[in-house]
Amino acid sequence: MLFRRKLLAWARRKGRHFFWREPGLTPYAALVTEILLTKTRAELVATVAKQILERYPSPPDLACASPNELEAMLFPLGLHRKRAAGLVACAQYVMEAHGGAIPTTIEELIELPSVGRYAANAIVCVVFDQQVAVLDANVSRIYQRFFSLPEPPERLATAHDLWAVAARLLPPRKAKQFNWAILDLGGLICTAKAPACTVCPLVKNCDRFGVPPSTRSRPNSSAR
Repeated sequence: MLFRRKLLAWARRKGRHFFWREPGLTPYAALVTEILLTKTRAELVATVAKQILERYPSPPDLACASPNELEAMLFPLGLHRKRAAGLVACAQYVMEAHGGAIPTTIEELIELPSVGRYAANAIVCVVFDQQVAVLDANVSRIYQRFFSLPEPPERLATAHDLWAVAARLLPPRKAKQFNWAILDLGGLICTAKAPACTVCPLVKNCDRFGVPPSTRSRPNSSAR
């Protein structure tokens, strides 16, 4: 599929590099990082996430964290009290319900405090190599613009048609690389305001840029 080929080729040249994309990421590190990444720029999370993982290297450590200390570390990200409470509650739930082991399924991960559908999918994709799609505001915006899709509901977790599009576009064996690539495109190029369409690798086929939809095929929105 042209969409995938162009996106992956662009990401190999222009994709971002973060520690949570390096080999050997633990399920616990992935969980903490994904919670922090919620509605926050990845560049801001990088330093803070490292500090928290060094100070609280395991679920038992985080479950017993000092609220004041944790809030101070999270202050640069904003909403530091809410984030701190969410992290501690998540760690405590992991200890109580899973004996300190991070769940390995999407269904179990979604039950954790501060973990939604996007974070659960991201964790099982990155850590457990499951071939599943991710969908956040950045990814949703790209699909809306490229395929002239309608505005999704406020809660993306319930945007079933859009999740189906994301699943249809996912390559069979490179889900991790594709998900990172589409997130990078949304973060760097296809931004909410003033998108850099002239340097976008998908611009020639994008509805937003004026290419008639009839000139190319669309993903099957009924795919699951």
